[in-house]
Order: sequence, then C-alpha cells, then structure tokens
Amino acid sequence: MWSEAQADPGVCPGGGRPAQPAPQLPDGFPGGRGLCAVCSGFVNVDGGVLDRHDAFRGTDDPGEAEGRARWFNTVGWN
Repeated sequence: MWSEAQADPGVCPGGGRPAQPAPQLPDGFPGGRGLCAVCSGFVNVDGGVLDRHDAFRGTDDPGEAEGRARWFNTVGWN
C-alpha cells in the first residue's frame, strides 16, 4: 500500500514550459491546446507556454478519450 505522501504531486511540473498548439485533427481536436511532454495531457497554451495544470491522470469524458486515441493514432508520440 502507499499513502498520499508517496503519491505524485497533483500539479504537473510541465506548466510554464514553452509550447505551441498541437497539430489538429480534421474535427479540430485538440482545439488549440498543446501536448505536455511531462504528463501527456492536452493543455491550454498562453503566450507560448503551457498553462499551469494538474498532472494528467486520464479523462472521464468519452469524447476527450476518443479524441486523444485518434490524435495519438494519427499524429503519434513525437
């Protein structure tokens, strides 16, 4: 077992790193967000850097999950 003290931090250290919007699929996914190289989440980009964000732990939104799967199958893990 592990305790909360052993858990990864909730805030991703990728926030504030330089980024640009990720390539978009024909339907517009990921909507201008950039891919965080630390947590693999799609995050808003403001002024050329990733917004501060929680570490990506998956999504409960079926549309987001489907978009992520299509994006990674199309664009890949560059």
